[in-house]
Amino acid sequence: MKILHTADLHLNEKNDRRWDAFGELVNLASREQVAALIIAGDLFDQDVAAENMRGRLRSVLGAGAFQTIIIPGNHDCRAFRSGLFFGENVFVISDWRKPVCLGDTAFWGLPHADISAGALAARLREMALLMDSARENILLFHGELLDTFFTPLDTGQEGTRRCMPARLSFFEPLPVSYVLAGHFHSRYAAWQIEKGGLFIYPGSPVAVTRRETGRRKANLIDADQAPREVNLDSFHYEKLTVTLDPFSQQDPLSDLDQELDRLHPGARILLTVEGLFDSSAFYMSEAEMAAEIRQKTKQVGADEPVFNFVDVRHVLEDDLFKKFRAFLTETDLPPELKKEVEAMVIQAFRGVARCS
Repeated sequence: MKILHTADLHLNEKNDRRWDAFGELVNLASREQVAALIIAGDLFDQDVAAENMRGRLRSVLGAGAFQTIIIPGNHDCRAFRSGLFFGENVFVISDWRKPVCLGDTAFWGLPHADISAGALAARLREMALLMDSARENILLFHGELLDTFFTPLDTGQEGTRRCMPARLSFFEPLPVSYVLAGHFHSRYAAWQIEKGGLFIYPGSPVAVTRRETGRRKANLIDADQAPREVNLDSFHYEKLTVTLDPFSQQDPLSDLDQELDRLHPGARILLTVEGLFDSSAFYMSEAEMAAEIRQKTKQVGADEPVFNFVDVRHVLEDDLFKKFRAFLTETDLPPELKKEVEAMVIQAFRGVARCS
């Protein structure tokens, strides 16, 4: 069975970028002719959003020939309790004891609950007793995998409160091919469950916070093939650091232009300009350089750049520094080490200038 897996859309009435990403996922599911679109929690940003946007959701999902299976996450867990109708082809798993069966595959779900790790492990053992090991079982889960290097910052704007804390070992008793998870936004990641299937986070399909950098992804599963990451064209943040070199003959603004030209259309750049700058070489002051960079980034809709670069013209024009650099050029030191020494000496000269 072909499946498209996502999570953490956090739809609301104000953010069209998230709806654009949702539309892209639905189109992808149709193009790939999947049997099921899996949304592993936090489809909505808040419970009330589900009530207000049911019609819009039915309109988007109604265009596809696939089935959509949703579990409630910590953001929207109360939204599904009243049995709201989201469309003929939409199934919400609100009871962990009752799977949704499509063909020979049973989709089980763990709706969000405020329970401890121990209670969650016990619940999974109960689920294992309910599953038929002779058929394919897939579990939908929205929570934290404690074995990973994810942090609370990877979950969006959750704070430090725990959400369904689990370990990979908790899933070992279950006869499942996959645990399709949600809650961690920052990136796609997968782990092998010992004696079992794969545990997969797809990452958020659209950036919810600035920590969600790089192309957003979805998880595509096809029979007899390894799951694969699918790049999306949705909105995301892209970190870019430009390091200025006072001895480079290349125009730093030209370098920036090249980086901006390579930027994905869905990206919003988070630019940091650092390093050392020789204002005499390009006939502009620090302020003028910052203004030029700000103008260029404004044209591509970037956030306000972070400026950490420093004009070292006064150091480079110092006679003593010129003598030192001429001496350093004649040494047999490797080029990279020369650069390190040069940087340390410039820093020392700057310190002397501040104290004088």
